[in-house]
Amino acid sequence: MKCNKTNKKRHTIVEVNRLKKADYMPRTDFADEVITSIGEFEHYNRIEKKMPNMKMNWVKVFNDENEFKKHKGDYITLEYKQMDDALLRDGISEEVVNCLDQLTSEIVVNKVLVVGLGNKEMISDAIGPKTAEQILVTAHLFENHQDVGDGVSNCAAIAPKVMGQTGLESARIVKGVVDFYQPDLLITVDALATNTLSRINRVVQISNTGIVPGSGVGNHRLAINHETMQVPVIAIGVATVTTIGAIVHDVLNEECELKHDQLDCIVTPRSMDIECDQIASILSKSINCFIHPDYESM
Repeated sequence: MKCNKTNKKRHTIVEVNRLKKADYMPRTDFADEVITSIGEFEHYNRIEKKMPNMKMNWVKVFNDENEFKKHKGDYITLEYKQMDDALLRDGISEEVVNCLDQLTSEIVVNKVLVVGLGNKEMISDAIGPKTAEQILVTAHLFENHQDVGDGVSNCAAIAPKVMGQTGLESARIVKGVVDFYQPDLLITVDALATNTLSRINRVVQISNTGIVPGSGVGNHRLAINHETMQVPVIAIGVATVTTIGAIVHDVLNEECELKHDQLDCIVTPRSMDIECDQIASILSKSINCFIHPDYESM
């Protein structure tokens, strides 16, 4: 009888700790994933376009008060199947440039500051710094009044690292540079979290709403947006991580016995090293072509 009581007690504990799929919503930074999970509402418009090797989703959020807690603005996601071929990477770059052109069509851009957010020492968070170091910077040439030609624009780039390395909010470092450099446009590049396993390293989000550094891994910092920087901000983010909870939610599709803090453990693929370099190459080329019209002919 004693053994039976013990087993019954253990069974009860397991039932109490058991989490149903509906009890846990995986973290995501992608507007189209949030919208897919909550269904159709009147506060946004969504356009989907399919292309060879690629699919585009353009979500326009009409106001800040909405069910999916996304800021008012445009969120464009480019989801691609492959990027291991140079021609495929060029195709993705061209679409990113098109998106940048459309989101900045009403902005007069003479000076651009590119900010690579993240930690280069952590491969799943290195997209931003790796992209920033490949940007063609020319601000020093313009400051010294050197002849740079008609197809080259005024551009600066920084990688402010993370608070654990500098002791400072990334946004405060960026704000200091913005105040000094006074760009017409700020472009940030960062790693994001997805709730779909198959989208890791296969989707880029481009938005005009800014970004909160560290939000992809739950470390919410001071936002980098028009309100804090007093300059238009385009945020480019790449899905580089997901969570254990997202995998359970997406793949297993069943109840589990993990706690919420265990479900929030970050996961990234073992191919991240190679693919991080490929993505940084795609994004840096896109940004360079957007800023410098004659970049490809240099």
